[in-house]
Parts: sequence; C-alpha cells; structure tokens
Amino acid sequence: MKKLIAIILTLTLALTLAACDIGGSGNTGGNSNQGGNNNSGSGNNQGGGNGTGGEATVAPVLPNLPSIDENPVSDFEYKAIAGGVEITKYIGTSIRVRIPEKIEGVTVTSIGDLAFFQTGIMEVIIPNGVSKIGRSAFSGNEALTSITMGNDKISTGSLIHFGGIFWRVLEIQDGRALIITEDIIEHKAYHSPGGEITWEHSTIRQYLNGDFYNSFSTADQSRIKETNVINNDNPNYGTAGGNNTTDNIFLLSIDEAQTYFADNSARIAVNTNGEASWWWLRSPGGNSYFAAYVGTDGGIVGNGSLVGYGSGVRPALWLNL
Repeated sequence: MKKLIAIILTLTLALTLAACDIGGSGNTGGNSNQGGNNNSGSGNNQGGGNGTGGEATVAPVLPNLPSIDENPVSDFEYKAIAGGVEITKYIGTSIRVRIPEKIEGVTVTSIGDLAFFQTGIMEVIIPNGVSKIGRSAFSGNEALTSITMGNDKISTGSLIHFGGIFWRVLEIQDGRALIITEDIIEHKAYHSPGGEITWEHSTIRQYLNGDFYNSFSTADQSRIKETNVINNDNPNYGTAGGNNTTDNIFLLSIDEAQTYFADNSARIAVNTNGEASWWWLRSPGGNSYFAAYVGTDGGIVGNGSLVGYGSGVRPALWLNL
C-alpha cells in the first residue's frame, strides 16, 4: 500500500495529494458527536466541531519525472463563475495533465463535479488559484496516483491519497486529520443477519476494523490513529446508540454528517459508476432494527433503513500527518 504525502509526485508515480476548499456543516439536528465539540486537541477522542484546527505543512519531495507543460485550453470544457473560471469537463487525451492557471486571461479557481471522471488520467497538476474541487472530480481513474497542488499545506477540504484510496479532509487538529473516503467504496449491510443491533456489535464495524483495516500496509496502519468513538442515541427518536467503542476505522454519526458538510449537495457520494448512492451512518435509526443513512440527494435520513439492507460504505478515520 502507499504512503500519504502532501503536494507531490513520488519517484514511481506513487502517492500524492491535493489541497482545495469545500464547505462544512449540515441539515439535521443531533447530538451524537464523537468526542463532542469541546474535545479539540484532547487525547484520542473523536473531535467534533467544524473548525479547521489549523493547517499542517508537509515538506515536498522532488519528482524524478519530466515536467508537464500546461494542457491547451481545447482540452477542457469550462464556464465563468464568480471570481474566476471553473473546469467542468476534461476532453483531452493526455494521461498526464497540467491544468492551465488562466483561461482567456481569467484565473482557474474551481474544478467541477465529476470533471475528470473516468478519463483515464494518471497524473494531474492543479494550479495555485484553484480553491475548490467538486464532488468526485477525479473519481473512476484507477491509474491515477498523483494529484499535485501548487502549495504545500493540507487543510480542511483537501483531497488526499492514502492506502490507494482518495479521501477528503474533514478536520485537522494536533497533527492529525479526520478523513472520509471521497466516494462510496463498496456496498454492505450494516448488520448482515439483520435484527436489533448497535454500532458496537454490527458486522460493518467488524469488517471495517478487520478485513478493511488489514488491507492497509503495516506502514499505513501505523498512521491510523485509534479513536474513542462516542455512540450517542438517535437525536430525534431516542433509539439507544449503545456502548462507546474504540475503533481504528468507523462511520460518521448523524451529528458529524451534519457538522462536516455544508449542505445536502456536499454529502452526495457516488459509486464506481459515478451514480449517486445512499450511504450508512453509524447512528441508530428510528428503532434498533434501523440505522441512519445519507440519501442519494445528500439528505440525512434519521429514521434510517433496516440494517440488513445493503448500502454504500464511506469509511472515516483519524490519520497522523
């Protein structure tokens, strides 16, 4: 497996990361915060709140590859937006892409949703002016292992590459980052036998902290921070959340899905076909046979779905930077 680095190309087109801004808050009430909003910077508790917690500077590694010239403007579809230009679609054929800093004399500031989806690219360099990368902008490119930004900071909203998967940074505090997979990585039942269940005893928790965790290299596992996960009751229905747990990898709660995403649109996640799909939260639903989830429109469904149904999985974890 691969190792996270900021702003870089590695010697063999291994991993790098990109930094860009996305929003964070949400649309439903709730109290199931892992660690609560007052735990910023404390121990191993899952921190809450929507502040950035600061930024982490990572020393760059010099690439051992020929530089890439800017692609011609004809390789992109784009549109004017407030304050700049947004790339809406890549239509070129190069597998190594350098996005131009300006188009028609106007700074490129945004990359739109699905702009590079399934385009076969292996490497992309993003100019300094880009402050927003849209939902699943680079998804569906199995050979893509290198996204380089024109700055050297990981911040809230950054898109990073870790363990062969692209992740969004939701929060940074005390030299660690809370990250969630950019896309739905697979579909699984919350609890495959069905029936009454809490997060503590669910098969999805067993899978994430077993087979999924073990799919990371030893080096990558050493960077995943063990987390005290707070499992509050459902904020609207009062369904018991069960005991708190200690996890390496977990699902977001209702409150966290509200806190860390700006709106419904920001919570929409796609599957490997680029189609929006609903994804599990760890919070209980309207009763103990149900678990909460995020719908295809990005809305938080607090009453939930039967735990035996298959739904999208977006793992989250705290990563040591």
